[in-house]
Amino acid sequence: MIPTPCGESALNPGGARRTCVLDADHPGRHEDLTGWRWEPPFPVLERLRATWGTTHRIAWTGSLWVAVHRDPSAAWRTHVEPTPAQLEDRLRRHTASRAEPRPRP
Repeated sequence: MIPTPCGESALNPGGARRTCVLDADHPGRHEDLTGWRWEPPFPVLERLRATWGTTHRIAWTGSLWVAVHRDPSAAWRTHVEPTPAQLEDRLRRHTASRAEPRPRP
């Protein structure tokens, strides 16, 4: 019997949709046919919110990662990226203090 594939999908850094081909009940990261791997979205979302939640609202749309600055007068208010790594890179580059964010208490 052939196992059911996971089927979870994500966008790669170029914005192309990739689909997990591992068994449906696999642990850990997802993987596509080319070997590109990505983390499950909800632990990543929790980590991003813990890191950036004091300055930004963080969301995952099911395809894209979004950060909206809590200060409406911020120069870089909204960031939308295909991967969480790209979102964090943009947030680091556009944070006024250029320092690493503090975790929420």
